[in-house]
Amino acid sequence: MFPASDDVGRPAVPVGLTLAPIVRRAGGLLLDQFIVALPVVLVLVSAGFSPGDEVTSRTLLVFNISVTAVAFVYETVMITMLGRTVGKLAFGTRVVRTDGSAPGWSESSMRALVPLSLGAIPRIGVFLSMLVYSLALWSPLRQGLHDKAAGTLVVRARSVD
Repeated sequence: MFPASDDVGRPAVPVGLTLAPIVRRAGGLLLDQFIVALPVVLVLVSAGFSPGDEVTSRTLLVFNISVTAVAFVYETVMITMLGRTVGKLAFGTRVVRTDGSAPGWSESSMRALVPLSLGAIPRIGVFLSMLVYSLALWSPLRQGLHDKAAGTLVVRARSVD
């Protein structure tokens, strides 16, 4: 489908696709995190938790498990079914396999599982999650650890999607 590298030895992007800029990826990620956290917060508030209440270890655990579960389902289903999440749609990006084809359930699940599982590690999870995504800054194909594990790329969406 496409060469493993170009004439200079750099990894190649599938023909007709352009890698998404890091700024677009970051914007989509932030929007997606808001979209995932909002319903969890609304459920907690409707269950009786108010912002002025003391945050206990139990409350924090319930919130973290809930956000992780919602994020996993959201990311996996959206990427498998549409090749993008709402954040990616808003910022004009989509996810493809390294050969340019649409990701399946296994790629989408792996792509979601890597940052979420590392993010769940107490005290250092947030830093590990940031590392997963920030590795895209140094990758020739702008792949974070989750993209490398899943064999995916984030590309600019075509204007006629």
